[in-house]
Amino acid sequence: MRRAAGKAAAWNNHNRPEGRPARAGGACGLTLIELMIVLAICAVLMSLAVPSFGQHLQRQRLKAAAQGLELDLREARFEAARRGSALYVSFRDGPDWCYTLSTQPDCDCRVQQSCRLKATRADELRGVRLLAARELRFDPATGQVDAPGMAALWTSAGGERVEVSVGALGRPTTCTLQGTLPPLPAC
Repeated sequence: MRRAAGKAAAWNNHNRPEGRPARAGGACGLTLIELMIVLAICAVLMSLAVPSFGQHLQRQRLKAAAQGLELDLREARFEAARRGSALYVSFRDGPDWCYTLSTQPDCDCRVQQSCRLKATRADELRGVRLLAARELRFDPATGQVDAPGMAALWTSAGGERVEVSVGALGRPTTCTLQGTLPPLPAC
């Protein structure tokens, strides 16, 4: 089956245009050079995406740290009322920061103690720094804290800053001081 000159070459029984030499063994597929070009293109695209993905992970960890503390403060408020005794949230700042919900003030979050109900550590949220924090005491009768205001200030390597504060009624809120982290509102 031949076509007129100037038209596409007809295909023979081996699915190749006439006039093109057959590959060894009649194999069809991609050459090594074609595969190397595809891999090079993929490598370039990945090198463009990795930094952006890393920044996204940092923002998500910062948001997770702040929202996790907010949930822990809500839990401490509820547990204080349920138990009928005061609960405390204590912080240790620095590169190996941590915080704990406890039944006694200043319960160390770095060491397992009977006073500790829950602890969160920096190694769970790499790249997130605790800049400032203060101990909180939740009153069992009212659910309020002794002194409302900022509970903790977090930052990430990207420069975003998030504050977790406790209102007069003992309800925690989270907001961004620097940068944007949807759905968190600006302070």
